Amino acid sequence: MKNTALVLVGHGSTRHPDGAAPVLALAEDIRRRDLFAEVVAVFMKQDPPLAAVDRLVSAPTVVVVPVFAGKGYYTDTLIPREIGLTGQVTERDGRRFLYTAPAGTHPRIPGLLACRAEGVANAAGMAVADSALLLIAHGSARPGGAGDTPRAIAAAIAAMNRFAEVALVFLEQEPHAASWAGRMTRRDVVALPLLVAQGMHASRDIPPLFGLGSGETGPKAANGHRVVLATGIGAEPDLVEVILEMVATARAAGGV
Repeated sequence: MKNTALVLVGHGSTRHPDGAAPVLALAEDIRRRDLFAEVVAVFMKQDPPLAAVDRLVSAPTVVVVPVFAGKGYYTDTLIPREIGLTGQVTERDGRRFLYTAPAGTHPRIPGLLACRAEGVANAAGMAVADSALLLIAHGSARPGGAGDTPRAIAAAIAAMNRFAEVALVFLEQEPHAASWAGRMTRRDVVALPLLVAQGMHASRDIPPLFGLGSGETGPKAANGHRVVLATGIGAEPDLVEVILEMVATARAAGGV
């Protein structure tokens, strides 16, 4: 893949620049493996911006991977438009751009998250088979929302029958995260954000749902439950391998 550049696209934040840390760490980890001609990270909400891709990489083949938890307006419309992509394969200025699905849609993600949630439960002294897993996705206030990927992840984890129950709530659409307690029947709950970065939502919006402060994980008694809060998808160590698999698939499909 030495004739290929890898571009990781993150959300970023003008107010919480540390939210870019997981994507920057992924880029650095992959860069150290010396697999690609170039590895860069660009962001929607902070520098370097999406539009900088053409000047940041020069390889003849460029694979663009959105490091997002799921599909939605950003991954389907905004990112391709800002980078100048017209589909999964775009030929431009003598170069070939390959655009993958969001990292969160990879089929390995549900299993990885289930294993990590089990580890969090065990560390908190919770019996996994008698505990609930609460998945917290971003969602979208746009008509129709953006819940297809989180629903698929929730269904896949539920089918594994590891936790007594699996529920899904959203920050910006129904069912709203504030209603979480009424959706749980088990006392012990592992709350796992389907978010890549520990940015504003993970640090400011989600912990108070369980009476936690920023940076606190519990276990904490909340609304008749005992809750422990896990970190988001961006903290998953195997995310690097997921991205590399996606790159290999995109290169094969793109005839590279």
